[in-house]
Amino acid sequence: MDGCDITSTEIMAHALANSTIENQSGDYTIRRGSAFVNEYARTDSATGLRNDGGPSNPNHLLGSFPTLFPYGKGGFETSRPINVPYETHAKWTMQYADKRFRKDIQFPFQIFGICQKRDVCRSSVLQMKRQAFTRHINLISTLKPQDLVRASQEETRKVRFSNPAVQALRDQLGAVRTRVKGTDESRQHVRSKIWGTNLIFNPPTIWITINPADTQDPIAQVFAGEEIDLDSFCNTAGPTNNQRASNVAGDPYSSAKYFHFIVKCVLEILFGISKRKSGRIDRKEGIFGKIQSYIGTVEAQGRGTLHLHMLLWLKDAPRASEMKTALKSKKFREKLVAFIKSSIRASIGDMTHAQVAAMPKTAGVSYSRPVDPRLATIHECEDSEKKLVRALQYHQCSVAACLQVVKGQLICKRRAPFKTASLDWADEDGRWGPKRLCSYLNSWNPTIMRTIRANHDVKLIIGGDGQTATLTYYITNYATKKQQRSSNASALLARRLAFIQKEDHRQTDLNKINKKLIQSCANCLTRDCEFSAPEIISYIMGWLDVYLSHYYVTIYWSAAVFALTKAYPNIITQR
Repeated sequence: MDGCDITSTEIMAHALANSTIENQSGDYTIRRGSAFVNEYARTDSATGLRNDGGPSNPNHLLGSFPTLFPYGKGGFETSRPINVPYETHAKWTMQYADKRFRKDIQFPFQIFGICQKRDVCRSSVLQMKRQAFTRHINLISTLKPQDLVRASQEETRKVRFSNPAVQALRDQLGAVRTRVKGTDESRQHVRSKIWGTNLIFNPPTIWITINPADTQDPIAQVFAGEEIDLDSFCNTAGPTNNQRASNVAGDPYSSAKYFHFIVKCVLEILFGISKRKSGRIDRKEGIFGKIQSYIGTVEAQGRGTLHLHMLLWLKDAPRASEMKTALKSKKFREKLVAFIKSSIRASIGDMTHAQVAAMPKTAGVSYSRPVDPRLATIHECEDSEKKLVRALQYHQCSVAACLQVVKGQLICKRRAPFKTASLDWADEDGRWGPKRLCSYLNSWNPTIMRTIRANHDVKLIIGGDGQTATLTYYITNYATKKQQRSSNASALLARRLAFIQKEDHRQTDLNKINKKLIQSCANCLTRDCEFSAPEIISYIMGWLDVYLSHYYVTIYWSAAVFALTKAYPNIITQR
């Protein structure tokens, strides 16, 4: 679908056909055809100016989407007084007034795929200039498809590659794909940023997951184009439940925009931390106190909607070395329990499991305005929270959702039923828990629940209980559908290498061979990733998939090691 398996002979045949201007009848400017279309801009050989390519070799968007460009004009990278970058033009189409570009079922995916392939091209050129690539160029050139087939077996067994050439290829591909948005490698940089933040601010204090309810929030419906008066909101007026879901599903831009809008509001209003364009960070007292730093990653659920995993570093929290000693103090543990009681809730009053399960579940409870605490009574606030918790935080195990077979038994991957406790508690070993009388109620924060009216989870990370390393690892390794390995990467690369070597048997330039190998293999791995439409829109709009409070600078350790070994040849290095 992206031309990876097209032979050079076919490409040449279509190129020659495109170079011949045939007599065209005047009924259609753009006619149907089966020829391959170049994805790069057309330029006049004499003047160097861009053009739309004409009917015989149309711009890739004009030729592929005649309904979106009905007059055969307006494609990306065509003749304009001022050239507009591809990514900028893509962002503009997502905000076009009649919404036809962002609602098209294929258009956002196609332009995102092209952006990814261009990122691969640029990244591979940069990678080839690095000394690490130069040192491995001869080793990579010795690879045969059989080597990668053997590596695929090792990958299945989850053991280290025995062939150093395979390891070198995978390392180079990882470095190339790091600069390509939407890849696993680009997100793995978050891990080093988390460790770097730990060095400066100590381990994180809070782990939080937020799942904004895009189909049940009137703000999302406004972004989708519904006429809703949020100041005098009535949940019985306007779109029905089915229509709300249809609006969000049919307009992924509104879903993505709503998600990032909600996250920004939570950070700035509830958490009290905001980042200016200059890089300055403004902090004020929030629902958890003052936030020193945060790192959050965005992922898509099975149904395509976005949710957020975030680590929070609280200002003036005890250091890891101080926490174990502090936990021995009864006074400190009392403060810790008071923090848990005010910030993390897992019980609806004194209601037992049977009483919670018997509560009626209010349909569409999230489709409402938040209760204004300045005008409502305490009873009204608590009643609103109770209805939301029953609908959003009560977990019911099912085979289709969470139950997995482990050693012949069905085990809930979310670890339900949860541990119960009659009171909020914390002990000297760093273990803690909120009051929980119903073992199937997931924890929540009362302010977040009443404000965004959506499912979420809050956990306290206390140094000494071993959770920091585990949660840090989890947050950088997505568990959603697009991150699942539906195929063996080494097996895919083996097929790609066999195709390239068959096509390029006459090529003798080692640099060109390896450049094409790196590009083709990177594109091969990228095209087999799964993305939801809101994810694609987020990448196109530059919203990306990571929330960072600070700016980070990359340290290229391989260059530092090379400089050290050059200055001190006798230095002993170990991998």
